[in-house]
Amino acid sequence: MRYLPLLLILGLMAIPVNAFAQGAVIFVVDALGSSYLTSHTATYMSGAAIKPLDLKSFDRADARYQLKVPVPATEFGHAVIVTGYSNASKQTVAYYHSSIFDVLKDDGYLAFGIMENGDTPEMIHELDAIVHNKNESIFSPDFEFEENSHAVPTDIERMMSEYPLTLPASKGKDPYSPYISYNAWGLDFTKDFVDYMNKHHPGQNYVLIVNIGGLDSAGHNLGFGGYHAVLSGMDGGMESLIDSCKRSNTILIVTGDHGMSFKNETSRGAHQSQDVAYRNESLLTPLFIYSNMTVSSGGIYGQECLAPTFLSLLDEPNTMSMGDGEPLPVKERPTLYLRSKEKVNVTVTSVNFSTTASFTGIYGIKGLEKGVYTVRYNGEETTIRLDHDELVDLREDERSAPAVPPWMVYLAVAGISVAGIGIALTLAWMRR
Repeated sequence: MRYLPLLLILGLMAIPVNAFAQGAVIFVVDALGSSYLTSHTATYMSGAAIKPLDLKSFDRADARYQLKVPVPATEFGHAVIVTGYSNASKQTVAYYHSSIFDVLKDDGYLAFGIMENGDTPEMIHELDAIVHNKNESIFSPDFEFEENSHAVPTDIERMMSEYPLTLPASKGKDPYSPYISYNAWGLDFTKDFVDYMNKHHPGQNYVLIVNIGGLDSAGHNLGFGGYHAVLSGMDGGMESLIDSCKRSNTILIVTGDHGMSFKNETSRGAHQSQDVAYRNESLLTPLFIYSNMTVSSGGIYGQECLAPTFLSLLDEPNTMSMGDGEPLPVKERPTLYLRSKEKVNVTVTSVNFSTTASFTGIYGIKGLEKGVYTVRYNGEETTIRLDHDELVDLREDERSAPAVPPWMVYLAVAGISVAGIGIALTLAWMRR
């Protein structure tokens, strides 16, 4: 009886997949380089130092990381972000079960987009509904609503399709204003969408991917002065979005698809050309996590780690078909997922921990201490060092379908060949 409380606790730790689903937003600020933010170091290509920018909205993050992008370009950055695959291209997004959207749709999520850039055809078709800018113009944008699924409720479709569009802008006395307003539209739309879902569809699980393109465009056209002004100009809108996500218990992660480099204070920015593509200012982007759960901070990881980390925050196992990234150790208590195609009896043990289960498919054990665990099943034993969410595939019971040793295959083929030669010689001899 003295072990009964412990067994009850362990029973509560075993969870079905998607037990704690909710709304979540991936907010991509085009060309947001982490080198220009507080506590980091950035320089012009001339070598002169750039004073870091302190934004209240980013200081409020519950966890902060840096991500190194494989290719500092928009379409590649978005592909890596949603597939967790370091060599992803825009075509990869369309591969079978390759994206976070595929994983989440399996568990009843709806996938939405508000994209001023990064809206490749492959990305659009992964989403149930999206509003995107067809021409990527800051001054004369051409926004369009597209729906790819009948599962989208009519009122959500109406809210997205009828949302007030940003007005065409003109170059006035303030050269930065059009870019700041362009970003503000995307920020306001995202906030209003989160509020709408919380009020009218509180039981609907959803993921929303957003891209705001004003910062990238300002850096390319106006140099670092424009980049600095537009980045500063989004702080208030970002704070409002954070507040809405906190109130509605919506997970928000903010990142960039790539960074940007500048030769000097007045030069135009670049990130993909040969002379800047190797620089940290082009390659390093931030990952800010806003969540009501306890999360950890620190370190530089590959951009491919964003997608599995995002799934980890949603208590979803990483079943993406192409991904080579791993979840960041954001959780103080990670989840161990076990997957088996056939029914299996499993025992999981560690120091002061033991539990057993019988299941088919995916089984999750939530809230584990970080450390070493032993998984025993069908006479097999696997050791796992758990410091982040982990999905372990259990081998099928070989006793149900015994494998044939390779030497037996070769022997059988050789025997058939010898027999065939013997028969051929016999027939030839009889014809004589």
